[in-house]
Amino acid sequence: MSDERYASAVDYPKPFDAFAVSLCRSATRCVRILSPCLDPTVFNTDGLTNAVSALARNSRQTEVRILVSDTRMLFRSSHRLLALARRLPSSVPLRTLKEHPDWNDETVVIRDHDGLLYRQGKDHSGGFYEPDSRAATRRHLDFFDALWRLSVEDPELRSMRL
Repeated sequence: MSDERYASAVDYPKPFDAFAVSLCRSATRCVRILSPCLDPTVFNTDGLTNAVSALARNSRQTEVRILVSDTRMLFRSSHRLLALARRLPSSVPLRTLKEHPDWNDETVVIRDHDGLLYRQGKDHSGGFYEPDSRAATRRHLDFFDALWRLSVEDPELRSMRL
């Protein structure tokens, strides 16, 4: 990944997972993650969780949003991002949107307004990485924000306190 700014085609799940960590580590303002189930092979890692946590704790102006359609995998895998969202619910909101006609199970990681990691639906084995593309990032950010407005807080994702 020494020359990652020019990478385009990316295999999934590796090195997709490493590019996701790289984007999150380099974020200064916001990270958006759109994923059908937060695939544990990509999103349930210490590196990614630490990068997201560092951004969320950086300042009140930083923003992390995570949107999924299927939460079952989060519970089965003791998902680190779910644990982080439970610890920092206002800084790392994790919401659900069961289905939408325009969301075809794409997985997207967006950094600030100029970094993008994208994978078409779950049946595809690769994606693309554009770490310096405002135009591509803007399209996906607009799409994410439209889905986010339709999403809901899932009560099952809240921490159960005894």
